[in-house]
Order: sequence, then structure tokens, then C-alpha cells
Amino acid sequence: MTKLNKPPLTSAEQGNLWNFYIANTMSHCMFQPFLTNVEDKRIKAIIKDSDVLSQRIIDHVTIFFQADNIPLPVGFSAEKDVNLSAPRLFSDEFYLEYIDMMYKLGIIFYSITLPNTSRLDIRQFIVEIMRDAATLSNQVTELMHEMGIHVRPPNIPAMDAAEMVQRQSFFNGFFGDKRPLTGIEISQLFANIQFNTMKTVLLLGFSQVAKSEDISNYFIRGKHINIKQNSVFSNVLKSEDLPLTMPSQFNITTSQTAPYSEKLMLFHISNLSSAKLRNFGDSIAVSPRHDLGSIYLRLMVETSNYAEDGGNLLIEHNWMDKPPHNIDRNLLAKKQK
Repeated sequence: MTKLNKPPLTSAEQGNLWNFYIANTMSHCMFQPFLTNVEDKRIKAIIKDSDVLSQRIIDHVTIFFQADNIPLPVGFSAEKDVNLSAPRLFSDEFYLEYIDMMYKLGIIFYSITLPNTSRLDIRQFIVEIMRDAATLSNQVTELMHEMGIHVRPPNIPAMDAAEMVQRQSFFNGFFGDKRPLTGIEISQLFANIQFNTMKTVLLLGFSQVAKSEDISNYFIRGKHINIKQNSVFSNVLKSEDLPLTMPSQFNITTSQTAPYSEKLMLFHISNLSSAKLRNFGDSIAVSPRHDLGSIYLRLMVETSNYAEDGGNLLIEHNWMDKPPHNIDRNLLAKKQK
């Protein structure tokens, strides 16, 4: 397909590529302090490869947008949003777990965008970055196993034989006998605890180095929300005598010098809040027990309010890029009169 035959980018393609650009300029900036002070050579190699992938995504989106004369968002840059002279804030093990989390989110997002993409060259691009992200994700998991920091979801006994659901009490949660959790319900609870734990470490570190009181307080508030939500999820698992352990290697140093701009840190937390809402939605879809759905809905409201407050802070500081959007026809009509 030649350039002349390529149709203009659709709304979905513009919006998704725009998100790719923002997310990967942020990731590129996040990786720079990691590369400066990481000690483990195996982790450093994965960070380097991840940074190369982010830069490749940035370059491809730039080409797609320039071909259609679409302006690139401001995004983030190492020159404006990174302080390489700052002391390290997180441990090597956290770097690895952080990259693991970001690949989990990235692969989900890429898989969501592919079905809504029409142009074959962009579909091929998404397939390629999904493949590369999955390969790197496998390398991360393998290294986590080698280092003894990979945490598996709880085990459950294997069924003796296939069974059919016999009663509608299968959906009970508020009244009557609660059936045991299904494997998928357990996996969703575990994944949400894992995500909240990683986000809490980021919030602790960011609150420690943020200089603006309103932003630091926002991070501290988010930390308390995550801890409370993890308590809710953990109690559900504990009620069924399911063990839950999380790694303890997420060390945060005593540094009070920010390796990142407050714009980047605030956007990152706001972006993770949006990802958490998507996680909760996925959890509701695969959790038939009514009490679990109620828990996720309640925590979605709490998370949504927190995310909106973060967005308002970004707007107040003039730090929020405006995404591709439709034109206001009513406004155009008024201007003509």
C-alpha cells in the first residue's frame, strides 16, 4: 500500500496512537534514572531493551502523525522531566517489578486497540510491538523467577471431574451461603492487590520527593486509598484461608530529591488510576459472585474520584495535553453569525 493510497487516520487510530506517544515518552523518561543507577546487569539489560522499544514506538507514531499533518502532543522529554543528578529513589528489584507491571498494562492496551484499527500498516505496527512487549515480559518473568521475587497467585486443589452449576446460589454473595471463589475470581483479587502494591510504592517515593504541598498531599492520599483497598481484597482471600504474600524488596531510599518533574509524577499516578479502573471493570466481568461485584463498583467510585482530582491538578498546572477530539459544530455556527 503506497502512501497516496493510505486513508487518513480514523478517530480510534488518532486517539490510540496519541496515547502510545504520551505513554512511551513517559516511559522513556522513567527509564533514564533507572539506567543511571541500576546495579544488576541483568536488570539493566532489560531496562535498555525496554527503553529501545519505547523509543521505537515514539518514532513510529511521529511518522504516522507527520504523514497526516497531525501535531504531536507535548508529552515528556528527558531534558524537561528528568533529573539524572538526583540520588536513586527505588531499588533494583523495584525496577524489575515496575517494568513487569508496565508490560502487563501495555499488552492489555495494545490488544484493545488492535480490533479498532483499520489501516493495515498500523495494525502490523501494533502486532509487532505486542510481540516485542510479550517477549520482554517473558524475560522479566524469567529473571524474577531466578531472583526469587516472582509471586504466584494462590493455589487451589484440582477438580476431580468436570461439573455443571446446579443452583442459582452460584451467584450468592450478600445472602445465603457463599460458594468458594473460582480460580478466575482469585486471580483478579490477587492481580488487583499486586497492582495496588506497586502503585503504593510509587506513591510513597513520589510523595517523598514532590516539593508542591498539594501534589505531595495528593500522593499521600492515594497511598492510603491503595492500602485500604488492598485490605478489602486481602480479607476476601483470607476468609477462604488463601495465603497471600508480596515481595519485600521494594526498598525506597531516603532521598528527597526528585528524579522526575512533578508533571511526570502526577501524570503517571493519574494514568495508573485510569488503568486501575479498567482492571476493576475486567474483574467485575469475570466475577459472578454478587458481593465481589459490589466491592469493585464501590472501589471504582473511589478510584474515579481520585483520578478526577489528579486530572484537575494537571489542568490547574497547565500540564495536561488535550487529546485528539471532534470539532464543536455549534461553536463554528456561532462564529459565522
